Amino acid sequence: MRVLHLIAIALLLGAAVAVAQTPDLARRQAEAAAALADRQEEETVLTEGEGRSEVFGYCTACHNTALIRRSAFTRDRWDELMDWMAEKHGMNPLEGEFRQTIVDYLAKHYGPRARSPRGGNPFLN
Repeated sequence: MRVLHLIAIALLLGAAVAVAQTPDLARRQAEAAAALADRQEEETVLTEGEGRSEVFGYCTACHNTALIRRSAFTRDRWDELMDWMAEKHGMNPLEGEFRQTIVDYLAKHYGPRARSPRGGNPFLN
């Protein structure tokens, strides 16, 4: 019975320490989030090429460039995504030459990546 009391006291002390640290943790997390929000991206984070300005200006109205830079889609898939974003997320539909410029840029600079001779990471395939 004494062991159970000691365990209960240890748990209560641990919870008290956790609660005491929570405001500090919340403050630090809020500061980190604010710092990220204040950081402005620049067009130069995207690969140089025709259409970069259009992609940066149009796409970053809704999301940051990390979403673009980590993607590796075919031209057809990038083109489909334009329709999907318009239908599902309320993006203004892209049409004509402007759409072609954006999709061409994305396909050329953020298309499927070549697999290394050693294969690839099976967790990312």
